[in-house]
Amino acid sequence: MGAERSSDADGARGGGRPTRPAAGGSQPLFSLSLDELYAARDERERRSEAAAVDAARQERERRTGDRGRFDARGLTDADRRGMLSKVEAAFAGGQREVMLVSFPSDFCTDGGRRINNRLPGWQDTLPAGAQLFLVFWRDALQPGGFGLGARVLDFPGGVLGDVGLFVTWPESRG
Repeated sequence: MGAERSSDADGARGGGRPTRPAAGGSQPLFSLSLDELYAARDERERRSEAAAVDAARQERERRTGDRGRFDARGLTDADRRGMLSKVEAAFAGGQREVMLVSFPSDFCTDGGRRINNRLPGWQDTLPAGAQLFLVFWRDALQPGGFGLGARVLDFPGGVLGDVGLFVTWPESRG
């Protein structure tokens, strides 16, 4: 393959970029520049960082929307009947608790730390959407002897994940 057969295909195969021979043919057929490599790498890193920033922004916006929808929700009579049915079914199945709702721990005012550490006052850290379930429990279930608990359900990447609110009851009457 001589200098007279310079083509893009040859350049791609050779790993460099084809160049035109200078007068007298003293220039190499292929060349590579560290400046170009550094510039290309810097551009890839810039694009990657920009994509990460954009993805984080989109995730924040999604979470904000999720939080807004969670806090804006209401409990319908059908929701209340459904929760009572869940409690009855779990009791009949020999369970001692049933989860009413779950939500991300970062919806709590303290990021879920009081719940995770089982500290008093965890109820005060609940987001508005979870407060509805707390009120439902106080009005409909607590008078009947049911308890309420909360716990962190998972730890993705070692950080607090979702929180669950549970209606609980003792194993026996006594």
